[in-house]
Amino acid sequence: MSKRMYKQYLLWMSKEESDALDDLSRRSGLSKANVLRKFILSKPIKERPNVDFLELENEIYQIGNNFNQLVRRANRLGTVSDSDIKEAQRVYNKVHRLLREWEKTWR
Repeated sequence: MSKRMYKQYLLWMSKEESDALDDLSRRSGLSKANVLRKFILSKPIKERPNVDFLELENEIYQIGNNFNQLVRRANRLGTVSDSDIKEAQRVYNKVHRLLREWEKTWR
């Protein structure tokens, strides 16, 4: 038997409380029941990342990957091609632009 099968509660809320729970559930990506469980246990309820943030995270991952490849190649060959450097700069500039845009929306 699941731990959550212990007891069920019927909870009455005002319109304002219900709207706040709906909003928090939507922003966090959690069910209303999970939001209430976390709140009762004083656990943090975090907003889920937006699409822009996930895209930025992916771009940063790509930059790290590209630089690792450049460093490995430089160590192996003793040099890096101009096209590799330009590609790394292109990805870096894209991430830098996304960071500036993302910063504007969250400040």
